[in-house]
Amino acid sequence: MRTYFSINGYWKDDKSEFDNYIVTNYDDHEENSEYEEEDIFYYGLEEHDLIEAIELGENTMNDFVIVSYEKL
Repeated sequence: MRTYFSINGYWKDDKSEFDNYIVTNYDDHEENSEYEEEDIFYYGLEEHDLIEAIELGENTMNDFVIVSYEKL
């Protein structure tokens, strides 16, 4: 089942924060979605990936750090 999440965090390089970036657990855009393709920040993150990213902090391969999330 496709799920959308809102994440909060910051960029590793300059520590600038971001809020409410939308991610989804699928690797592609859903037709007839309530979100446009340009609304999706990142594809392919399952809830367990978000939890792990929060636990790892800056020790991920991403250019950003996730500090919290909520299911939409």
